[in-house]
Amino acid sequence: MRYFGNDTTVSCREKGFTVTIINKRKGIFVNDYAWEQVIETLYYERESAGENNTTTRYFQVKTENGVAFNVYEMKNFHEMIEIFNQNTVHLPYFWEKPTGILKTRYQKQTRVTS
Repeated sequence: MRYFGNDTTVSCREKGFTVTIINKRKGIFVNDYAWEQVIETLYYERESAGENNTTTRYFQVKTENGVAFNVYEMKNFHEMIEIFNQNTVHLPYFWEKPTGILKTRYQKQTRVTS
């Protein structure tokens, strides 16, 4: 059996971010975005059915042109959410990292502007 899923890489920089998607059948797609193009960020979780009942965490970013990327928890997942929080100050909210031993779910918080 062969895997034909996407391999997604998000590279952040001062003025924006680049999303590189490698698909074994369709090829390589590279899109550059400015931070100001982000219109929505979304953290969400999905639980798998069955005996293991595991939870997978996701982070999605939308721009005026649609979904820029949708990734599940991987290395540096928390750092990536923090980078998007810091660079999307034009959004009226941010995602707060959970604190505590048993807490894992990010909470959407209203951004306080002065």
